[in-house]
Amino acid sequence: MKTARRSALTVVRTWALACAIAAALCAQQLKLNLEHLAAKASDSVDISLNNSMLQFAGKFLDGKDPDEAAVKKLIAGIDGIYIRNFEFKQEGVWSQADLDQVRNQMKAPDWSRIVGIKSAEDGENTEVHVCNQAGKVTGVVILVSGPKAFTVANIVGNVSLDSLADLGGHFGLPKLEQKKKK
Repeated sequence: MKTARRSALTVVRTWALACAIAAALCAQQLKLNLEHLAAKASDSVDISLNNSMLQFAGKFLDGKDPDEAAVKKLIAGIDGIYIRNFEFKQEGVWSQADLDQVRNQMKAPDWSRIVGIKSAEDGENTEVHVCNQAGKVTGVVILVSGPKAFTVANIVGNVSLDSLADLGGHFGLPKLEQKKKK
């Protein structure tokens, strides 16, 4: 009986440890090994804002302006915003392997792709992936790729999807706009 109890306890501990590791992985900054793209890019942007920097930046937002007030409220629960953007003079500089390297980090069961937009006209693709734990979004990744551009935006922390669009255009995040129908 003691062996069965110890075995059950070991299974519970292992399961709890696995859940804790999965939660930590989901809510962490992605590991982006894209320095080879920076060397080939005509323009490169690297933004790393941890919680302290976001709170400091939030002090410069006007709480009386409705847009800035919404952004200020949203960043209160965010642990970090990390963005890598590369612009190239020629097509074909980045590869599918670069995109797969980012996507592979979002294979955990808590990650889901919620938006996928492909434009045949300009060859640009946009994907939005979210990490959902216990009913809360704890991470968002936005991938934007085109023939001459490659962008990865990683938001870590508690994110309200209702107000996520308000962050677009701030802190270097791409603005997600719906195209208006004619």
